[in-house]
Amino acid sequence: MLQDHHYDGRFRWPNDARVAVTLTFDFQGGEDVRPLEDGTRDHEGYTQCEYGPHTGVRRILRILQEEGVKATFLTCGAIAERYPDAVEAIVAAGHEIAGHGYHHEVARNLTREEERDVMRKTIDMVRSRTGQRPLGWRSCTQSPNSLELLIEHGFIWNSNSFSHDLPFLWESDRGALVELPRQPFGDGRTYQHRNNDAGSPHDALVVWKAMFDEFHEESKAAPAYCPFQFHPYISGRPGRANALRTIIRHMRGSGGVWFACGGEVARWCLDEVFKVGRPAAMPRRAAAS
Repeated sequence: MLQDHHYDGRFRWPNDARVAVTLTFDFQGGEDVRPLEDGTRDHEGYTQCEYGPHTGVRRILRILQEEGVKATFLTCGAIAERYPDAVEAIVAAGHEIAGHGYHHEVARNLTREEERDVMRKTIDMVRSRTGQRPLGWRSCTQSPNSLELLIEHGFIWNSNSFSHDLPFLWESDRGALVELPRQPFGDGRTYQHRNNDAGSPHDALVVWKAMFDEFHEESKAAPAYCPFQFHPYISGRPGRANALRTIIRHMRGSGGVWFACGGEVARWCLDEVFKVGRPAAMPRRAAAS
């Protein structure tokens, strides 16, 4: 039986950092642009999304390099298939590749076998393009089968829940999986998805700074976790990309920040927080039902 467990103590990050920050990028192109009722393609919607793998991701990689931070790119298998140079550039720059479905499937609409096959295909394609297998996952929605299938496939972290601030643990008799919670302040919301005439970098920064500043203030009492969710086809646009640079500099200037990939946070939680598989496992409590 799958059960979620939460650390019953005071979180600690490496080097006593006050806030762990993960910058994650859902790396997709036109995979989520479904055909119109007459079967034709929404050309405008599709090409807006294709800006990500064609152009936006390069701008984002340049900013991350110039700011000296590493990030996680949750990548659709079809993106790895269609844009091998882009995913190779991500890995070459030292960033993490995680999974984001194959064609950005809506997980709750899949059968168990279909979802299992999506994970398998995504793992195989990313590995074939980069030489690395993804160990993290974020799907478009989550099905009742997702967590058990992720454990079955050997993933170590998932990022689909909005229910908590701190990372927590899913455990079953088959293994353990770290949940890296999300906050509902990603660029898809601050910029109102991909509509280029809606949202502004200024307004997005107000939201992002407020989230981080709250966590940073609370971290005086106990370490905090601050996740960010971006998309190359949204935040990689000119003008918006500078908001990414600005929030990075704001957080670094606040002090006590550990910029980490999702896999780094998950490994730390498994090994140093919950101490999974070690005799002196740390105290944990089950979530209230």
